[in-house]
Amino acid sequence: MNVNEKIKALRTEMKRIGVQAYIIPSADAHLSEYVATHWQGRAYLSGFTGSAGTLVVTETESGLWTDGRYFIQAESELAGSEVQLFKMGQSGVPTITEYLANTLQEGSCVGFDGKVLAASNVLEMLKTFEPKKIKVCGEHDLLDSIWTDRPAIPSTDVFIHETKYTGYSCADKLNMVRQEMKKSNLNGYVLTSLGSIAWLFNVRGDDILFNPLVVSYALVLEESAYLFVDSHRLSDEVTNYLTTNGVTLKEYDEIDEILASSVVSGRILCPLETVNYYLYHVLVNHEGAEVVAGFDLVNNLKAVKNETEIKNTHNAQVKDSCALVGAMQEIYEKLDAGELVTEYDVREILEVYRRRQPLNYGSSFGAIVAYGANAAMMHYNPTKEKCSVIEKKGFLLIDSGGQYLDGTTDITRTFVLGKLTEEEKIHYTLVLKGHINLSKAVFQKGCSGGNLDILARQPLWSHGLDYRCGTGHGVSYFGGVHEGPQGFRLTQTVPLQPGMMTTNEPGVYEAGRHGIRIENTLLVVEKCATEYGEFYEFETISYFPIDTKAIIVEMLNDEELAWFNQYHQKVVETLSPHLTGKALEWLKREAIQLSR
Repeated sequence: MNVNEKIKALRTEMKRIGVQAYIIPSADAHLSEYVATHWQGRAYLSGFTGSAGTLVVTETESGLWTDGRYFIQAESELAGSEVQLFKMGQSGVPTITEYLANTLQEGSCVGFDGKVLAASNVLEMLKTFEPKKIKVCGEHDLLDSIWTDRPAIPSTDVFIHETKYTGYSCADKLNMVRQEMKKSNLNGYVLTSLGSIAWLFNVRGDDILFNPLVVSYALVLEESAYLFVDSHRLSDEVTNYLTTNGVTLKEYDEIDEILASSVVSGRILCPLETVNYYLYHVLVNHEGAEVVAGFDLVNNLKAVKNETEIKNTHNAQVKDSCALVGAMQEIYEKLDAGELVTEYDVREILEVYRRRQPLNYGSSFGAIVAYGANAAMMHYNPTKEKCSVIEKKGFLLIDSGGQYLDGTTDITRTFVLGKLTEEEKIHYTLVLKGHINLSKAVFQKGCSGGNLDILARQPLWSHGLDYRCGTGHGVSYFGGVHEGPQGFRLTQTVPLQPGMMTTNEPGVYEAGRHGIRIENTLLVVEKCATEYGEFYEFETISYFPIDTKAIIVEMLNDEELAWFNQYHQKVVETLSPHLTGKALEWLKREAIQLSR
């Protein structure tokens, strides 16, 4: 079936259950950013393959809501279907809730699978729908009726992330969580976020591509802790580790039964942004439980890396950078020899070099290898069947990362392959200036990424340019490459703390022409304490040359030029002991000093 035929089939099912609209988000039952194929229903129905977006189907219309990272990609992938693109955040574009409230008649019903929508989203809908008496129904997963070959929920083997990598045992972390619970007089805490569960219980798996996570739920009480994961996935070693650390094991589908039982009582933390509506509804109807809306306690704890995690991440970053040097040396060598090289070939070469590194566990996401105008699509995804041949002119943007038992990496470079236009050089230099501005920031305790985001944008704003996304995101530790709660974006309010890792990745994206991005990972560290307070700064922990061939040196001020040269010196000093032969020669050619 094509997209329109699938939507027609969905409307038939909508009519059967009596709903006038149906919502299909990108999320799974754990509201993950990246999801297993079982939950990729929005992509299946709409044809839009980006990682973020929501499809809404009414009796007569259908629309896809996505953010600025995907506007170009969505327009391309939705072409020829009935699905209309709604560009989130743009002037005059309604939110999904506003659209439904304005479009549906009084007394209508909006359907969805209650396991894949956040409780907060549904509660917002109910409030907005109230004047028109629009109801909601979260009882039906209609995808099961029309997606005949739908993949099963993944259930790979679970393994333990050892304490030599994590710094703390599962029991240690449970104690930390209970201390936080005590501060808010909580009797229990429901966890559904896979990253939080992986961190808290020191468990990992292969349930989601590029994300070493385990499909599971968890419940932490004052004197006990439950992990809901199918038992056939657990070896004796894993079972023994968890039970020894005070964990009671239950099957994955027993979560609602336990939440509705006498085991749960008192004040129960239910983070509305991360707990799905189905489980929230179970708790709300529990007479002995008081639902406390709040933030995910583990999300805050794991964002601040401990000493072991920081030391290990440094090691992972060095290994990853060495892999990149080797890969890029080979790629340039092939291009110089006149060999045909595609974007997909580059992606495969990157994977090979990362796999050779000790403790590597694959890539942290599908590498964005975008040549020329393709790079204007922020999350461009080349495939073997659909990719461009790389020529020796213009830009090649590579955004990639690795998973290692000792850390997760994410880095972007825009490489010069040949002749550039003056506009391309100006845009590249402006992006570099923004990147440097943020990298060398000194800021007072209490500042958030929202306070600092402007530093990266200001050089672009001064030329009437901007990018439709945040400047950076938190980075996990052998988990999902994107991690909250910290980040760099204008609306970010979470204070930055020593130990937090956040990417710095300003860019320029000109549809049909080029895309430019420079990305490193920054670690928040203490700077000094004075009579005016405590001050922090960033340590750049990514080590890879920034292409000098597109830089207009005259546009850099003295401080920016000094930062750049110091950074390149650090890259050479850090990587040289780990490289030999052609790779070392390539590094020294690329990580050169600039002068006026």
